[in-house]
Amino acid sequence: MRYTIITVLLLTLIFFVQYGEAFRCGTPHLKMDMAPELLSEVATAPAPALSIGFQRPFFAIDFARRQQYTINATLRASGPHCYIFVEDSEWQENVTAHTVQTIQTAFEIATPADPQRGIYDILTENFGAPPDIDGNQKVILLIFNIRDINIHQATAGYFLPIDQHRGMLHHPTLGPLHSNEADILYINSKKQPTNSDAIQSVIAHELQHLIHWKHSPKEETWIDEGCADYAAFQCGYNLYQHINAFQKTPNISLTDWTQMSQTNLLAHYGASFLFMLYLHDHYGGVQTVTALVKNPLDGILGITRTLQARGMSRPFSDIFADWKVTNYLTTWRLLGTLEKPFRYHTLTPVIQPLFTHETYPANEKNKKLANFAAHAIECKVAALDQAGLTVGFSTQRNANVDIKVAYLRNTGEVHIESLPFKIADGTASLDIPTFGNDVQRLMLIPSLQVENQSFSQQTITYNYDAFEGSLGTYTIHVLPNPIHPNYWEVIAVPSEAKGIHSLTLTLTYQNRKLLDAKPMVYVENGDNALYRCVFHLKSDIETAAVNWSIRRGDTIIDEGVLNQPITDN
Repeated sequence: MRYTIITVLLLTLIFFVQYGEAFRCGTPHLKMDMAPELLSEVATAPAPALSIGFQRPFFAIDFARRQQYTINATLRASGPHCYIFVEDSEWQENVTAHTVQTIQTAFEIATPADPQRGIYDILTENFGAPPDIDGNQKVILLIFNIRDINIHQATAGYFLPIDQHRGMLHHPTLGPLHSNEADILYINSKKQPTNSDAIQSVIAHELQHLIHWKHSPKEETWIDEGCADYAAFQCGYNLYQHINAFQKTPNISLTDWTQMSQTNLLAHYGASFLFMLYLHDHYGGVQTVTALVKNPLDGILGITRTLQARGMSRPFSDIFADWKVTNYLTTWRLLGTLEKPFRYHTLTPVIQPLFTHETYPANEKNKKLANFAAHAIECKVAALDQAGLTVGFSTQRNANVDIKVAYLRNTGEVHIESLPFKIADGTASLDIPTFGNDVQRLMLIPSLQVENQSFSQQTITYNYDAFEGSLGTYTIHVLPNPIHPNYWEVIAVPSEAKGIHSLTLTLTYQNRKLLDAKPMVYVENGDNALYRCVFHLKSDIETAAVNWSIRRGDTIIDEGVLNQPITDN
């Protein structure tokens, strides 16, 4: 027997078992690239038809022991496009004749989306025919007890691409693996009734994997999983668990699944599905998703080239930016009118902002933001007499950060704009003097967007703050002390003295900080007010090289050099 070392890809679908128990997905540990020289289909003579009662062994994956094992199964049903095999030990225990009939009906005849078309007809009409390595023009649905880590975790199903090759293969952690040399969807017979819509949804999901593999065997996980959920949705199946998980954890990365954990895995599925649904709603419907599945290019490039071929050239980062706004503005859909690019047409998930503030000042520090993940910071009017809001955002320099700002006005109009991000110092600031008057709510939505695949796992940390009242204008005075050498005084005079703002002074000299965010003293005398800070410099410091900056939170009020003339800000 030929013994070949190649890479292996295992695609699985997971689900929450009943009563909210945990789940398991083997994809992060088992997914690998396929060897390109082995990807072509092997020409096979037509296989003879099998009779009900035919028995054969199958190789299956033991997720607990991370190895392959053998099960015995019997053919219990045959349709125009499928064979349904059931593990012998599961027959009449968890799988009955009624179970098999229900699954066959869903696969061949009727789905919730169309009583005249089964899963096979809907998906092959949309995405094309699956491969046929065994020459029988059928897909095998193997229903068996998938061995999981423990009874509280469940792998609902998987597609194993090694079955599209022949002989024995080698995996670096699983060791030798035998190919079943057949087009198989592995379906779990435990945890949920196998004649339920949930399992039928799994079958649709896994069939898409089989078809997608034929067109693009190295497709990135987030696209393949998103298309698989989209396929189940096209058949009319409920994806509530995946959508609900993303609604609870919307701040995860769309494209990077390497950091997923037991708590956020389903959220990744929900994010990928909703992104595919957004493409469907705004970029050409089923035809665009079909073209994406059939496109041999992978990842972001596959999406952009698919859209280009359909006359819709647009950078992926711009599409993602619109999608992130669409997600978070679902909470405003009953409060105002959303423009067409910023709403779903097919369904409406409710995705809450990561942070919501109604009292000020407000701030968060060292929040982690992954590549192609989006956070949302919502600010609501604190009181009827609130006049103005200033917001500051800061992160590392030279980061490819996109920040969108949404305003909800009293009229119900929702306005979206981009907030300029200064890559030189990693800051952005916003002054809304009409907040509390014309503007009732504000949503700040930052995201890191690095399309270069080598930086796909990049993350940044950021800070933000929000202060009540308008930022206003300030007159700055930088004064050397005429009596005491090396003493200096910086004074900031606000145009309007409304409340006490917190201003700080920072001095930088030769790439080191002489003062770091030292609070300025607020001085009020009748109708006049000012901010003041006094400091001492060593005699060997060249004042012409000392840079100063005054900030309100992370927002720069003004900046300059010590001995330069100062003008009104």
